Amino acid sequence: MPTRQPSPNAQFLALLSQFPPEIVALVKRSVPKIRRAVPCSHQLVFEYPNSLVVSFGVSERGYEAIVAIAIFPHWVRLYFDKSLPDPKGLLEGTGAKVRSVHLVAASDLDKADIRALFKAAIKRSGAAFPKTRSIRMVFKSVSKKRKPRKAKPA
Repeated sequence: MPTRQPSPNAQFLALLSQFPPEIVALVKRSVPKIRRAVPCSHQLVFEYPNSLVVSFGVSERGYEAIVAIAIFPHWVRLYFDKSLPDPKGLLEGTGAKVRSVHLVAASDLDKADIRALFKAAIKRSGAAFPKTRSIRMVFKSVSKKRKPRKAKPA
């Protein structure tokens, strides 16, 4: 009898468990809020040597992501397309394709300025969302070499 594959949620939680507890707690509170803000059906999970990235979009093509959350051992960042208008100057970084907002608490996602970035990102994407809010989590890559993910020394 073939062994049963763990559910996508169980796989995600297993990957997430490698991070410090305060980062895990922040991500567990933030991801449902992002799911509500971007009512899409595809979440692409990418594991890198020192981070975990979940992009949210309407297809399995990562470059079509509307927003992404990057989970690092010491912080969490929310990424948007670099060309997105940012009248409040919230987006940080000089990346070629994306800029980000540092998430300190899940409640940051409830701020009007952040919600406006979500709305602008959705509008700019031109995405037509499915009528059902089903969520599909797809693991696109798994890193072969992992660095230890430890909390900062106190």
